[in-house]
Amino acid sequence: MWVDRIVEEILAGSPEGARARHVINDAKTPSGYIHVGSLRGVILHDCIYRGLTAAGAAVEYLYGFDDLDPMDDLPTYLGEEFQKYMGMPLCHIPSPDPRAESYARYFGEEFIEIFTATGCHPKVYWTSDLYLQGRFNEAIRLVLDRAEEIREIEREVRGSRRLEGRYPLHVICERCGKIGTTAVIGWDGREVEYECRPDLVTWAQGCGYRGVRSPFNGNAKLPYRIEWAAKWQILGVTVEGAGKDHFTRGGSHDVAAAISTRIFHYPVPYPIPYEFVLTGGGRKMSSSRAVGVFAREIMQVLRPELVRFLMVRNHPRRPIEFEPDGETIPRLYDEYDRAAAAYFGEIEDPDLARTFFYARIEGEQPRCFRMRFSKVAFLLQMPNVDLVVEATKEKGSPLTSEDREELAQRVRDARKWLETYAPDHYRFTVQEVLPPAASQLSPEQREFLKRLAQILEEREWPGEELHGRIHALKEEMGLAAREAFAAIYLVLLGKDSGPQAGWFLAALDRAFVIQRFREASALLHDRLGGGLR
Repeated sequence: MWVDRIVEEILAGSPEGARARHVINDAKTPSGYIHVGSLRGVILHDCIYRGLTAAGAAVEYLYGFDDLDPMDDLPTYLGEEFQKYMGMPLCHIPSPDPRAESYARYFGEEFIEIFTATGCHPKVYWTSDLYLQGRFNEAIRLVLDRAEEIREIEREVRGSRRLEGRYPLHVICERCGKIGTTAVIGWDGREVEYECRPDLVTWAQGCGYRGVRSPFNGNAKLPYRIEWAAKWQILGVTVEGAGKDHFTRGGSHDVAAAISTRIFHYPVPYPIPYEFVLTGGGRKMSSSRAVGVFAREIMQVLRPELVRFLMVRNHPRRPIEFEPDGETIPRLYDEYDRAAAAYFGEIEDPDLARTFFYARIEGEQPRCFRMRFSKVAFLLQMPNVDLVVEATKEKGSPLTSEDREELAQRVRDARKWLETYAPDHYRFTVQEVLPPAASQLSPEQREFLKRLAQILEEREWPGEELHGRIHALKEEMGLAAREAFAAIYLVLLGKDSGPQAGWFLAALDRAFVIQRFREASALLHDRLGGGLR
């Protein structure tokens, strides 16, 4: 399983092996509501943390919010009143909710609640605090003193001359408070000279102020690539992954790696490039642009174990395509159940068993009966159906307390899914009277229902057995599957699709179904009046 292989490589690359101390780091710019794709990084690093811990290594897991970054994009769900803050540090922008300390804290603290619910418990830091505490001071001094070497790295690795004529540092403008619009043009070993330029970037306008100030203790920040390398040294990072866009040739990681080794003389942490979580149309999710599903939304529909499983089941080098509409969630539940079966030795699949192991939230998961999620969703919508009774029948023995707890969780999940992302064919209501749609039945379909009513009269049928009998009847009559099953759904639901017919009929009152099929099969279509009689 990919987690175990990465852990083995990390341990093999350390002279002390399992006795080595490791610091795992991950970080995010809290620029808006954080999408479900960002959970991939948090959970991926948490899995490595768990694997190294299980191997006996001393490990610390850090998660940072880069809240001194400037606001460089305005989320679509925020009002125009936030436009004036473009270019300012996120930690200095007012929160959309006055109960939070800042814009950055508002979005970051919500994400902390979300990833904590998925079983991730890193030590959280705010990058602005590290700057204020002076922990970046020596890195800033070194970068300013060796600015020409850093420009050379930029030219060599990226082919970029963006730092020509200025120093690799962003100062907070003393007049307008912006950090994204300033260019440092001088350094005397104690203070920097800077300009707040109106045309430095396209997404914010500087005020034109020119001044001199100390770059230390939170007055300035390093550009992202340099800051990344500095954090490795400051925090003692040994393992850190990032999205694949950072690992392109000449990209962010190549620049950070060169600066780390050549400027800070610090070894590059073990890298884990990972693919994106993609939404409809193969688009990368984005917090600031509100592309994709927000993490808070999916956590309202999926239980935390399913969220972890979604992130763990694919190798980091494979993208995760997640569109909560359609069949995505029922299929995810089915895969999760297969992983549980592998973990408890019911099927043979070691990789899937380990996937279930890393998808656990806390502690050992109980072995229990797991009714299929799609079946729970359908049964919930059937009148007078007791899910505990149905689950007991399917299991073949009384439900344990663990079975009942698992069933209750699935009922909660299914209700929320039916209210939000379930496609229309999963939603239905058994009609109290024969629906007008029954007028669409052909003579062959009416005959099919008549004979199916006779089969139902014979005895109580288990769902799967009845489903097979329905298939046999349609074959015997030469009916296409679509015609046969549409007849059942039209007279019971008023629509031409629905749940698996066998256990759907088995779960309904048998006398009711027989009566409805007889009523429908006796219909004559009034060709003249176009009505039913």
